Amino acid sequence: MQDKQFMRETLTDGAKAFQAGKMNRRTFLTLCAMTGFATANVLAGKAEAAANEIVMWNWGGQSEECHGGAIGKPFEAATGMPLRFDTSGPLQGKIREMVDSGNVTADVCDADLFDSIALGPTGHLEAIDYDVVSKDKTLPHYALKYGVSIILYGYAFVYDTEAYGDNPPNSWADFFDTAKFPGKRSLYKWANGSLEAALMADGVAKDALYPLDMDRALTKLKSIKDDSLYWGSGSEAHSMVINGEVSMGMVWQNRGKNIEDDSDGQYKLVMNEALAMPGAYIVPKGNPAGREAIMKFIATAQEPAAQLKLLDCLGMTPSNPAAFAQIPENQQAYAITSAMNIDKVAFNDPVWWGENGGDAVNAFLDAIS
Repeated sequence: MQDKQFMRETLTDGAKAFQAGKMNRRTFLTLCAMTGFATANVLAGKAEAAANEIVMWNWGGQSEECHGGAIGKPFEAATGMPLRFDTSGPLQGKIREMVDSGNVTADVCDADLFDSIALGPTGHLEAIDYDVVSKDKTLPHYALKYGVSIILYGYAFVYDTEAYGDNPPNSWADFFDTAKFPGKRSLYKWANGSLEAALMADGVAKDALYPLDMDRALTKLKSIKDDSLYWGSGSEAHSMVINGEVSMGMVWQNRGKNIEDDSDGQYKLVMNEALAMPGAYIVPKGNPAGREAIMKFIATAQEPAAQLKLLDCLGMTPSNPAAFAQIPENQQAYAITSAMNIDKVAFNDPVWWGENGGDAVNAFLDAIS
């Protein structure tokens, strides 16, 4: 009986080490066989099952299909490990709760790079292994200790061509000029993009935005408060424009083409001074598939072929400089890092947002309420 208990405890310890990436798959299965649980279907059954797949935590919708085709399929072909999804949304609070509870069910989170600044130093994330993942396959400053940018999305704006005719708006200064360009505007209600747009409208250069001057940004936002509506989702931003509620609307840049198409060209996307946001992969501490597997998965996601497929499917722009020159002509106008746009855009500072985001959002909500 004592020998049996010893073997169970040994296997339990091995399962925990395997889940934490401290033991490789071959050694773990050898341990299972030695302890009499060759199929790992007793104490370590969940760890064994989790080791045979990668679970991505994201926001669902088309993203699930696109990540599956662009990254999941080539990774499974190379490793035999399929990609599964949890589409409930990897909010920072949820990630903290999952790791703190010891019940880690996701291997990688499709998140913002600033989340790595907020969650990494508190012990909730695995450090990125840059012996496997390449710092050269993303933009400078977007390969951080606990997260790496895989794609870029952006905050830009669209305008009503019928309202402004031959003198259209072409900058955030124009967007905020309600005398020259009258009409309702829409902005993102969770502060990202809106604060930076306000500062650029007030004369701050796009490469001198950070640290954000909150008082200056909020004063500028209040100046158009009576003419502003606020959205919380991409679909809401889209409908505000298409339904004619606003004559200018901040949107996620990857929706620009859809809005142009759905409005039969009445609304046009402006990419000048768009704010580039680094979408990133972050890894919850103790991910079930183990550290070795998930780093290989992230490395697969860095490849130009995978990122170009995400661009085609989702409109999310590659972060790997090797892919920039391969962006198709029909995507150039809508891609953050295309030759047409890369010199026009401002780049988000994830460190500032990771350290100041909570206070910034609260101050923003107070200002617009």
